[in-house]
Amino acid sequence: MNTTTKGWIAAIGVALLWGTEGSLATMPLQTIDAKVLVWLRYLIAFSVLCVVLVVASFAKQQTLTKNQSLTKKPPLTFRWKHRQDILKLAVCGIVGQGLFSFFSFQSLDYITISENGVIQGLVPIAILFVGYLCYGERFSALQILAVGVALCGVTLLVFAPSTDASGLNIGHFYCLMSVMSFASVTHIRAQLADKYGAACTMCYQFGFAAIGFLAYLLSTDVNIQTALLLAHQPFALTCVMILGLFVSGIGYLVYIYGIEQVGVDSSSMALNLMPMSAFFIATTFFDEPVTPLRLFAICLIIGAMMLFAKPSRTLARSSQRVVRDS
Repeated sequence: MNTTTKGWIAAIGVALLWGTEGSLATMPLQTIDAKVLVWLRYLIAFSVLCVVLVVASFAKQQTLTKNQSLTKKPPLTFRWKHRQDILKLAVCGIVGQGLFSFFSFQSLDYITISENGVIQGLVPIAILFVGYLCYGERFSALQILAVGVALCGVTLLVFAPSTDASGLNIGHFYCLMSVMSFASVTHIRAQLADKYGAACTMCYQFGFAAIGFLAYLLSTDVNIQTALLLAHQPFALTCVMILGLFVSGIGYLVYIYGIEQVGVDSSSMALNLMPMSAFFIATTFFDEPVTPLRLFAICLIIGAMMLFAKPSRTLARSSQRVVRDS
């Protein structure tokens, strides 16, 4: 098996894995508060990346040559001269990771898992929208068409007669806030990744997300000790471990590997499988109804995302930095 094939397997596998996030959160949320789940998720993810980075750093030191040391990313340490970058990392962690998960988990009280997964799949469009507003990036005619098709698909999905709660509700707003929380800091995250390395900056972000939500839990009346209830529910505990260990921690490293092997554009195309994964799990394991209108809406959205992610030479340079940290 060549490296390109391995890269495609990694990119597709991560897309399918990330599509399971809503279904994995459903069981733990029956026992613990969404804020506690966010804290546990990023505490686990931070611990995993810390171990990986320490082991990788030790291994590199054994084989590092003088020439290699000149091209190595500078270390990010907690010094006064790094104060702006540390603040940026804190914002990226608390907003781009913590609030992203929190709003997504909150939305599951009001909307279906498949709706959550499909709306989360609109992150690439939201990223470019933020770039347009804040960084002067421009939409191509093809991307404008794709956005219009995607919005039509989301509208059909939201108002499709699938549940008693069909129609627009606060859950869709929560899910949209989740998408915008992630997209709002992606360009900052990309700048930090270029400076210090993608894995290192993501590790710090996971850490800040865990610290931020721990501080929030301690300042509110949410009982953090409810996390201990998971010890008596092995399946729910397993879901939390998968969220932190694989979806956030190892999954991110595998995604980086996929980008290195097949490129940003191909990896972005693979992410279009996220809504499909969420819809398949929701209908297969959670008995969500399948109607022709819902299927048509999801096909519209996935098709629009594929059209939106179509490789473009004018967008390739900026996308290479932004999408790899999605």
